[in-house]
Amino acid sequence: MKYTARIASGRLNEAPRLPGNLIMRVLVTRPEPDASSTKAALEAAGHSAVLSPLMIISFMPVNDLGPGGVQAIVVTSRNAVRALAQSPVLQSLVELPVFAVGKGTARDAHELGFHGVMEGPGNAAGLVDVITANASPAGGRLVHFAGYKLAFDLEGALRTHGFEIFTVRCYEAQAAEKLSDEALADIAKGHLDAVLLMSPEASRTYVRLIEAAGIAKEAEKIACVCISQATADALAPFKPAQVKVSSRPNSEEVLALINRMAEQFGL
Repeated sequence: MKYTARIASGRLNEAPRLPGNLIMRVLVTRPEPDASSTKAALEAAGHSAVLSPLMIISFMPVNDLGPGGVQAIVVTSRNAVRALAQSPVLQSLVELPVFAVGKGTARDAHELGFHGVMEGPGNAAGLVDVITANASPAGGRLVHFAGYKLAFDLEGALRTHGFEIFTVRCYEAQAAEKLSDEALADIAKGHLDAVLLMSPEASRTYVRLIEAAGIAKEAEKIACVCISQATADALAPFKPAQVKVSSRPNSEEVLALINRMAEQFGL
């Protein structure tokens, strides 16, 4: 029987459990709280999951947005929205339009109280087109809430279109120093079927940690399931036997890809 995850309102919606012979054991490397929610979604579909966050997120309060008015805010990650939720400037911003990088970030912005949320395609480069189509440089400044490490120079790209943009660094992602004991044991014993990698930095950290632990050869047998091609490319020079890339850069599509892989393994 073919299995397809049902998506409704941007969420994995009551997905039917897979037959027992299609269950996969998956290593989840997302930072918390996303790690636990991803584990719950995998288990709801009948899979088994092991947690080993590769990043630890620290939030900084946002107190200053610089001089002048703001026409809209830009958020390029769910962690940026979480930082806003903890910041005293939130109430002064909720009436402004929001440009969100993708589905999950847009959903979180809605839930935080923003109403005029425009959703991007899942990456910062694609968000530039959404902003230029829906905002004008003459309308005032854009404020971009972001982490300290950026995969794409959104500020530079928007300035070439004439926009004034102010970037607020509101969180920091620090790489984990080692994999969890459960993850290390499962990799060494060959008990894992797949590892979820949700950013290029996560891929680089994963490769560094498995090499440091001396289990790179064992890890090569585990399928790497990546949210984007850039995330897959960041695995080099590590060469796993199988690399899968999500058709769209969001967590729902990554989970659907895991289900399709399980279906194929069961054939």
